Amino acid sequence: MAKLIRWFEIPVKDFKRAVKFYTKVLRVEFIFEEFRGIPHAIFKNTVENNFEISGALVEVKDFPENTLGGILFFNADSGINEILQRVEQNGGRILLKKTLIKNTTEDGRVYIAKTLIDNNTGYFAYFLDSEGNKMGLYSNS
Repeated sequence: MAKLIRWFEIPVKDFKRAVKFYTKVLRVEFIFEEFRGIPHAIFKNTVENNFEISGALVEVKDFPENTLGGILFFNADSGINEILQRVEQNGGRILLKKTLIKNTTEDGRVYIAKTLIDNNTGYFAYFLDSEGNKMGLYSNS
């Protein structure tokens, strides 16, 4: 059975403070990565916690308070483009179309790594739902 939620992101303004908070409160470890120039603290899946869903703390700097909130990434393996089409047909708005998850090295080279979501290469997209909530889609194809 496929999981409906594949990934989550928690936006944080003070990255170090948030990492410390979640480390102490939930007793978790993090893997630190930078994607598209944005620091991410990815919740580390360990033998002790064995998470069912993966996610990350994501540093935000210049976002208005009313746009902050956690982002759920729904499973879009059934067809990310078709889901985005239905978003628009039903009163939502696409914020970022299907995008390959990739990163750049310090010298500017682009590489496509397997994600920590499901150890595959993957794609993501952002949309606003009919109520103005920012949500995401994730697909490994």
